[in-house]
Amino acid sequence: LYLFLTAGGNRVDPGKAAALAGEALSRAEIAVVRQVTGFAIGGVAPLGHLTPLPAFLDPRLLDFAEVWAAAGTPRHMFRATPRSLLRASGAQVADFTG
Repeated sequence: LYLFLTAGGNRVDPGKAAALAGEALSRAEIAVVRQVTGFAIGGVAPLGHLTPLPAFLDPRLLDFAEVWAAAGTPRHMFRATPRSLLRASGAQVADFTG
């Protein structure tokens, strides 16, 4: 699995994402997401996974004073500065949107 942290107005470009990953990508299966991250789809937090994931952060997020991210369930979120989210998630800033 790979984690792509994306600004709400942007969409992940499948070709750019695959190039960053270095392999063809497809949608992750629900059970695999839960097993690897510990979270259900719709609430996958950008940190605190059961298994560390390669993560990429949309540079557009750095334009904001604060961002909101999933906090483990589809109904919970947390606020962070983009730089603190970048540090905590261990993500790499990369262009993967289109």
